[in-house]
Amino acid sequence: MAQAENEKNYEVSGEKFFQAVSQYEKYPEFVDGMRKVKVEKGPDGTTIAHYDLSMMSKDMSYTLRIQENQTQGEVHWTLLKSDFFKVNNGSWKITPTGKNSCKVRYALEVEFSFSVPSLILKGIVKGSLPTMMNSFYERAKTL
Repeated sequence: MAQAENEKNYEVSGEKFFQAVSQYEKYPEFVDGMRKVKVEKGPDGTTIAHYDLSMMSKDMSYTLRIQENQTQGEVHWTLLKSDFFKVNNGSWKITPTGKNSCKVRYALEVEFSFSVPSLILKGIVKGSLPTMMNSFYERAKTL
């Protein structure tokens, strides 16, 4: 299993960053490899999101249960179903630091259902975090 966290300050409001994070169906427009996202509301008020993406030369799909707390600037998710993940849990924490600035913390824990050497898995997860976070920042600047 690989775990990674990244924290960075951005020159965009926390509200806009949260909006970029929580517009799941828009992910294919700016998240590398994301092909489609279908969203529905769960019975308990959570969001159920079905993702189709292409990663490591494979087409994959998975479903997450997402809990949002916009007041606290938090988004948490847990894996519901996947043909390639055993674990996919994580969170965003977006803290306003000024009118047009925020501190963003992203945490992720993943494990694949197929064998991936831990050194490679950790490298993929940790190496992709800054790029992925910056794609959300670029999106937030357009909102």
